[in-house]
Amino acid sequence: MTEADFDARVRAMEGRMYRVCRAMLKNDADCGDAMQNAVFSAWRRLPALRDEEKLEAWLMRMVVNACRDILRQRKRRREAPLDTVENHGREDTHRDMDLQTALEALPEKYRLCVALHHLDGYTVPEIARMLRLPQTTVKARIRIGIEKMRKMLEVEA
Repeated sequence: MTEADFDARVRAMEGRMYRVCRAMLKNDADCGDAMQNAVFSAWRRLPALRDEEKLEAWLMRMVVNACRDILRQRKRRREAPLDTVENHGREDTHRDMDLQTALEALPEKYRLCVALHHLDGYTVPEIARMLRLPQTTVKARIRIGIEKMRKMLEVEA
């Protein structure tokens, strides 16, 4: 794979990578760091990729790992994440903000599965491979995450 091919495929995934990072880290600065670390790691390890068709799943796994590294660093430093939702220059409806807030309030294991499935459109088998979990676990986490979000949104209404 050439550098140009790699760059084009990574750029096509930026939105998905950001949403996964945001779901896990809740902080734009950390999202940028995690994405940069994951892309750098993927570029460095590109010769180890056996099937170029699986680059996206492989890179998303690196994104998840980079986010977890940052979360571990936070824990060691006892940092609290920024829990503000920033607008990024677009007008979000009140409902979108409620959904984003509810998603961010979920524990990481549910938040990540819900975000990968419902925001990024990954299938249950793809998520299971990325997170190295059984498919039944992924399905359960998605279902439980959605139920928890519904309850949060009902309480707010």
